[in-house]
Amino acid sequence: MNSTNILRSFLISAAIAAVPLSAANAGDAISEEEAHAIGVDAYLYFYPLITMDITRKQLTNLEGSPGSIGGPPNRFANISAFPPADMKVVVRPNFDTLY
Repeated sequence: MNSTNILRSFLISAAIAAVPLSAANAGDAISEEEAHAIGVDAYLYFYPLITMDITRKQLTNLEGSPGSIGGPPNRFANISAFPPADMKVVVRPNFDTLY
């Protein structure tokens, strides 16, 4: 590292340190109802994303074998029959869709 880069890094660090941290806390406090609404919105938005990611991790965390639903990533798995009604691999599967 040459002296120009060291000086530049020091000046950037000093400028960041000079910014007051109290600006982040300057907002008004929210009410309990507003906090609840934010929590409900976050749950409704993130629950399907988290469920889909958990399903993806479970289905790709195994070696592929003929007839199995899962397998390694980037590999096609084909099932020639409808899944049974008690299948729990995919969360709430449609019984008229092959997975």
